[in-house]
Amino acid sequence: MRFVRRRNVIVTVSVLVLVSFASTAARAHANHARLGVATEIWIGTATTRGALAKIDPDAATGLLGAPQSITLGEPVGAPVALSWPSERRFAHDVADGSVPSSVRIVLYDPEGWLATPPAERRAPVPAMLAFGALARANGYLPVITPHPSLMQVPGATCGEMPAESIEAAYLRCGIQAAAARAADIVEVQAQSLETDPAAYERFVTDASAQARLANPGVEVISGISTTFTEDPQVLVAAWRSVRGVVDGHYLNVPQGTRSNVAVAFARAVLTA
Repeated sequence: MRFVRRRNVIVTVSVLVLVSFASTAARAHANHARLGVATEIWIGTATTRGALAKIDPDAATGLLGAPQSITLGEPVGAPVALSWPSERRFAHDVADGSVPSSVRIVLYDPEGWLATPPAERRAPVPAMLAFGALARANGYLPVITPHPSLMQVPGATCGEMPAESIEAAYLRCGIQAAAARAADIVEVQAQSLETDPAAYERFVTDASAQARLANPGVEVISGISTTFTEDPQVLVAAWRSVRGVVDGHYLNVPQGTRSNVAVAFARAVLTA
């Protein structure tokens, strides 16, 4: 199984402005691209923002303090958004009233990890649809970030076939389409491909097109991580390869790993 990194479960949004697009294909979407940090969705954990701020406060604020930025993990006392790796747990929390009244946005992150229950790992599509329906019924804005590792779960209702790449299986199984039908924002977790910009672009473009065919109004973001490289130019190349294809990015700097790389990336993005 490819690398899977668990995210913080509490998320807070600084400001989130949703803008819908009529395009149903990523290439067509690129022709109407909203370029620039101020018009992109940027997601990062409080740990990431804090790690960047220790090195360059302006870079941290410029990227993760942008108008549509989402900071995961702040403030602890009154979160605007929360994240669940389990639809079943989300339904339980809604039913027993344990979701804080301050919450407006809910995020579901199903992956091939222990945090997602076996049934949801094996059959992620109905779980995502159930999460989105329950979220909307309770007035929440749903965000879904399915990981390609779901294609390698033993006993999956739809998974990787012999000689098939995990990305091809993900697309064939319609995972991004299902997420888009259930959510207002979806992520293409393509970060493991970022050292190969051409492969990164292909997967993000195809997954984005699939999402928009299922839901023309969905906002699509792609993953970028310091997990896979020590070279900030690798991240820059991945970011550039999908400018105009996606509406933003999730910047993952797990536990502050290689925060200097993230800062250099942020500076490049802010001056592009």
